[in-house]
Amino acid sequence: MNAQAESTGPYPDDFYGFRDVPFHVHLGMRFERPDPNGDAIVTLPPAPELLNRDGTQSPAAVYTVGEVASGISLCDALALYGGGGDDEELVPLVLTRRTEFAPAPAAARGDLRSRARFAEDADAATERLRTGRKANVEVECDILAADDEVVGTLRVYFYVRLMSLSRLESIAGQMVPGMAERAREVLGAARAARS
Repeated sequence: MNAQAESTGPYPDDFYGFRDVPFHVHLGMRFERPDPNGDAIVTLPPAPELLNRDGTQSPAAVYTVGEVASGISLCDALALYGGGGDDEELVPLVLTRRTEFAPAPAAARGDLRSRARFAEDADAATERLRTGRKANVEVECDILAADDEVVGTLRVYFYVRLMSLSRLESIAGQMVPGMAERAREVLGAARAARS
């Protein structure tokens, strides 16, 4: 895992737990935010055992970088580490509704890195989520190779719903036992940051 300098921006240093996902650790993904107020960058270095015969990274690797970066961009835009407010323990449930992936003809050589952006007005989407407790939103991501050439684009359509922690536990607690515990940790960190 990457050691991270203490954040001075509005986003958590743990990248919402994405850098601790076992699959991301296994792939050697790196997570950084050069500007504490800016976009996160997800980087996937080439692993010799996963490269194509010609030394390029596969379209699956390109897609993976885009998918992970899109999730972080969604969390950044909607401040999903913050829960639903001081008076309720609301946590986000995020589902991917659809993706549109277009690998580019350019060769994906070397490190792959993301350039993701929320595809709409974040304030308006946050307001929809706050008032209606649900929102459909989109994130766009370009994936670049070592030579800065775009090797793929991804558009992810998310459905986000805020729900009480107890309801989330009843729905997903048995299937994913760590989910409720992680939600409690994140809510606690967000409340402490606001104090």
